[in-house]
Formats: sequence, C-alpha cells, structure tokens
Amino acid sequence: MSTIRTGSGLAFTPEKDLEMFADMARRGKRLTAVSLPHHGWRFDDAEPEDVVFDMAYQANPSDEYFDLFRAAGWTPVLSYGHIHFFKAAPGTAPVHTTIESRLEEMVSNRDMYARYSAVVIAVVVLALLGLAAAGWPTVPTMVLAALGAVALVYTIFPLVGYSRQLHRLRHPNLEAPHAQ
Repeated sequence: MSTIRTGSGLAFTPEKDLEMFADMARRGKRLTAVSLPHHGWRFDDAEPEDVVFDMAYQANPSDEYFDLFRAAGWTPVLSYGHIHFFKAAPGTAPVHTTIESRLEEMVSNRDMYARYSAVVIAVVVLALLGLAAAGWPTVPTMVLAALGAVALVYTIFPLVGYSRQLHRLRHPNLEAPHAQ
C-alpha cells in the first residue's frame, strides 16, 4: 500500500525531508517516487530498516557517479531530475565530506533557479505587455497572469531557498539561537 507524505521543501529544509525518509523506513515504508500532484513523496510497504538518508545534485550522472556513492556505503534510492537520494547505515560518513562540495551544489542550484526566474519573469512581462498592446480582453490576460504567477512560485521560491541555504553554509555563526 502506498503512502503519500508532503515534503517540507528541499530548497528550504532538506534535512526535514531526509529525516522523514528515515522515519518512514523505520516504519516499513520505502521511498519510491515523487508525488507530483501532492508535491510530496510516495512510500510503499517494505521491511522496516534503520537507515539514514542524504542527497546530492548532479545533472546527467554516469554509472561511475553512483558507483562512487556505493563504494562509500550509500545505496541509491531515488533520482528526481538532478536530485539523487541515497540511504546508508547510521554512522556512514555523509555524502558531503567537505563544506566546499556542499557550497558548490548550492551555488549551482541558486544560479540555475536564478536563470529560470529571469526567463519566467521576462516571458510573463513580455506576454502581458503584448496582450495589453493588442487590446486582449481582461479575462484571458488575468488567466495568463495567474499562470505566470504559478510559474514564478516554482522558480523564485527555490531561488530564495537555495540562496538561504548558501548563506547559512557561508555564515554558520549567524544562525539565530534557538529559544529556550
């Protein structure tokens, strides 16, 4: 039986999703897919296991890419676009052994979503200006504006999230202290 769980947002708090994956594995639920209609994760019944999860970003990975993770004790679980999830026994060295490798991924993700955001903004602005100049009725223009807003959410929110992660990685001492 499948279970769908909503994610917390990989661009903002990936550690929460990774912990959810581990918790679900302990409960006998295996991560099997991304659930796009629910913007979450699908888990199928499996044997309970005590594992930890980690992730890495790589566009068009080779077989050797995954072999490196296997050699380090990480089993590939799921790939979604350029995001790859792995599981391992507790105590296995993390996927990112240096802050530099993590920073490199965050810079790459931030830059990718900055490009996506710029393209979406340009297309939406040009389309709206074109429709206004052509004298299109208000309703189709508003529909296009709403679709553009949705596209912006899916590009700007990750841009903000990856930018925040990058800032936290570069300035770990600026984290706000937790309330007592």
